[in-house]
Amino acid sequence: MATPIRSKVTIKDVARACGVSTQTVSRVLNERPDVSQDTREKVLAVIQQMEYQPSALARSMRQRSTTLGVIVAGLNYVGISTTLFGITQASQAYGFSLLLKVMPTFDSPDMLPFIQSLSAHQVEGMIYAAPEVGDNWKIVQKYLNDRMPPVVYLKGNPASAPTTISFDNFAGAYTITRHLVEQGYRHIAHITGPLDWWESRERKRGWMRALLDAGLPAPESAVVSGDWSTASGAAALDTLLFQYPEMDAVFAANDQTALGVLSAATAKGIRVPHALGIAGYDNISEAEYFSPPLTTIYQDFNLLGELAVHKLMAMNNPENEAPSLSSNTIILPTTLMVRSSTQRG
Repeated sequence: MATPIRSKVTIKDVARACGVSTQTVSRVLNERPDVSQDTREKVLAVIQQMEYQPSALARSMRQRSTTLGVIVAGLNYVGISTTLFGITQASQAYGFSLLLKVMPTFDSPDMLPFIQSLSAHQVEGMIYAAPEVGDNWKIVQKYLNDRMPPVVYLKGNPASAPTTISFDNFAGAYTITRHLVEQGYRHIAHITGPLDWWESRERKRGWMRALLDAGLPAPESAVVSGDWSTASGAAALDTLLFQYPEMDAVFAANDQTALGVLSAATAKGIRVPHALGIAGYDNISEAEYFSPPLTTIYQDFNLLGELAVHKLMAMNNPENEAPSLSSNTIILPTTLMVRSSTQRG
């Protein structure tokens, strides 16, 4: 009697026996770092037990580049450059390299070449690290399809993209405005960032809500648009002194703008914080060395970058996804840093 031919064990058989995806088995075979030790040991044990023998051809077909793609703009901004540093550190920890594409502007309409280049290099995932400005996130999504690797978007409206990680700009602005109210300021002006930025609109919204909740005025004359620069802060102070003369405090949408306000106020002989409280946002490294030191909001940009990489790895390997990364919308908290620029006592 002929001996029955034993059917060849496939990668699907191994995956089924382990209770994981075929992609996870492939990652173990290719000695990828983004698999937990427990899962790795379990898969290897089943492979040995089932005597699975992957062919050289199959392994070569499954092999992909250990590269992540990053699309970014505005590297001259502290927050964006620090976020990129966090992305770099986390990628290296996973054994991945980065393929960086730098857009000339935040709202560059010609996104297709960037996406095609990253796709051609078979990146394992993409991080769109440019904050939401105008329709830039919508433009990116227009060129994506189901064959593309997963994408994580940073610093924008959670409703604008499938997977986002952002800071709670509304809460940060609300908290710092509420702090100014608690210090006794009653006519608090706001210098916004460019209002085509989602973050700027959220900070303005938080400022307004805090004033309304405190029963204080939030007139249009108390608002001036800036462009994140120190020069725009100095210019905005002149405008506010003219159109909102009762002003006794200013919340600037970022620290560079606040520095411009502080410098211009000092030049005019306005005493800070007694006659004018000044608060910023971002907690740049120089903020505590301003004269007086600046009250501001801290955002952990390094953590933002690290989480973007962790989230991509989780999307590619859902069996090992940490509970903290299970949501497609991650909102990071901010921290109020109280310093002398708002303390009258």
